[in-house]
Amino acid sequence: MLSEGTAAPLFELPALVDGERQRVGLSDYLGEDVVILAFYPADFNPACDDTACDLDELDLFTMQKDVTILGISPDSVYSHRAFADRYDLKVPLLSDTDHDVAREYGLDFVDDIGQRLIERAVVVIDHDGDVQYAWSTADLQQLPRVGEIKDAIADTGGDDTAFARYRVGHAHYTEGRRAFTAAMGGFQESEWMVAQGDFQQAREEFDAAENHFDTAVRFVDDDSLKPVYEGAKTKANSLWQASDWLAQAARAYSSGDGAEGQELRDDAEGPLETARGYEEPPDPDGPWPPDLATLEKGADDDRPAFLPQDEDGADTSLGVDIDGEVERANQELAATGAAADGTPAESADDASPESTTSPDRDGDVSDVGDTDIEAIQAELAESEAETGSTGSLDEAPTAMVEATPDTVGGADDASPPDAGSSDATHASATAPDDSAELDLTDPKAADPGDTDTPAGDSGANGGTDPERDDEESDAESDRPRAGGDESDV
Repeated sequence: MLSEGTAAPLFELPALVDGERQRVGLSDYLGEDVVILAFYPADFNPACDDTACDLDELDLFTMQKDVTILGISPDSVYSHRAFADRYDLKVPLLSDTDHDVAREYGLDFVDDIGQRLIERAVVVIDHDGDVQYAWSTADLQQLPRVGEIKDAIADTGGDDTAFARYRVGHAHYTEGRRAFTAAMGGFQESEWMVAQGDFQQAREEFDAAENHFDTAVRFVDDDSLKPVYEGAKTKANSLWQASDWLAQAARAYSSGDGAEGQELRDDAEGPLETARGYEEPPDPDGPWPPDLATLEKGADDDRPAFLPQDEDGADTSLGVDIDGEVERANQELAATGAAADGTPAESADDASPESTTSPDRDGDVSDVGDTDIEAIQAELAESEAETGSTGSLDEAPTAMVEATPDTVGGADDASPPDAGSSDATHASATAPDDSAELDLTDPKAADPGDTDTPAGDSGANGGTDPERDDEESDAESDRPRAGGDESDV
């Protein structure tokens, strides 16, 4: 059996780790954890019963921080799988089928009937690879002394071990700080995906640094160094938390959720403020022990900010009301004379009240009433009386009531009104030309033979009858008419 203080022999063996077959070496754990080698004679050995086995109490050490347990026996990995499943073991189980490692550690023996076995043993190895505790027995029924193992783990450490762990932690911290600084640059330039990746890397590095600084705190014997290690641990923990929040904030900004990004960024300010209250962990390659009693700073207002403080610069929210923007654009276009869909806006003349007397598509002047016609007739009578005109109406028909739809406002088919008939001129001017809006598929609009009078359809002939006009001229020479009886209106 190896004695305490000697270097533990290195080895590599097939193993069952978390249900998977792989090779495990002692060097994989040295320098990181205190390693406990638990040698036992075989799977399902005489010390096991229906409910417990000889490794149960050692298995509980897996819950202790910075401690790794490796179980070693001559059985195969396949036997180890059944053994671990039966007793729900979490420790890696290594297969020393040739007893090579057992011989290296002085635990290989042959019993009284010629069986080649290994002793039950526990070896505690510190971070430097030295044996700190060793116990063994050839009695297959005897179990390890758990109390002694706990004491050995507690004694493993010291200032050298603490410093070694601090050195490893500082290397992780430095890498985390580099990634954090790069992430801040991406954050400031709104390069959210780059910032997110760097913050995630920083978070992992600060987490590893905190774990090593914590081990240094637990192992250090020099009380003057403990505040330095504790300060480094607190700062690494704060930056880990901040990196986690900021990675989420960058992800929110990259997806366009500026409100959530700002909220997460604000959450990061708490741990960042804590981190600002501590000096940078001293370089382990500089003067040691450092000329610092503690890493805590005094209260001051000159601490550098970790993030840009421009609250407006980081808001990338897509807070646009699309419906409102469309409505606003339509209103602006309408104000300049065009609707949002490209249709010309209604002109001022078209929108005037006089346009209500324009004929509809069927040629009717639906808004002209009896009172209007009587007023027109009276004005025409006065106009002819002033000019002394007694000519028949069939020579120059100017009345609106006998004008066909295709002559209303037309220059070719209607004679010009009497120069003295200002109202006739006014009436024709108020009838806008609807030819641009005519539905050419409408039979009434396309048929030039449609002779409905603009004054309304009375059921009588809408055209000009010469005989009837002569009779009316003779019978009513004392009262000029615009054409037709009032019963035809």
